[in-house]
Amino acid sequence: MLRDRERQYVETARVGRLATADAEGRPHAVPVCFALVDDHVVTPVDEKPQRVAPDALRRSRDIRENPRVALLVDHYTDDWSRLGWVQVRGTATHCTPSEDPHARGVTALREKYDQYVAHDLEDRPLIRISVGSVRSWGRLERPDSPHDHGGR
Repeated sequence: MLRDRERQYVETARVGRLATADAEGRPHAVPVCFALVDDHVVTPVDEKPQRVAPDALRRSRDIRENPRVALLVDHYTDDWSRLGWVQVRGTATHCTPSEDPHARGVTALREKYDQYVAHDLEDRPLIRISVGSVRSWGRLERPDSPHDHGGR
């Protein structure tokens, strides 16, 4: 579903915003680290300090009640002619360590984020988003990208 330019933009992004909603439609958004694995997005329920158990996190509860999610990947610059974003809409599930796609997700996350080498991702669930549709707008090159030449 992702066109080449959208895929490159999303793959190189360091953070996205995951939007979920509970069964009653109450929205929730949280910044997440993520990786692309084929036509899926994976984001860990990692070891960063949390006040509740992984399965009690608001995003995890929301996904169990309402699996429709959106991931927004964007960048901001004061030069508004260089703004851009990609929104991935899809269906999310929890992927447990015993499921086949889990190991590939952990590998992709560790390849993208050095910090995850020290995290015990093998024993924690991942959120796996099946991409349903993609929308994008603007310049899909970050202002600090070596491929971005200021609109020239």
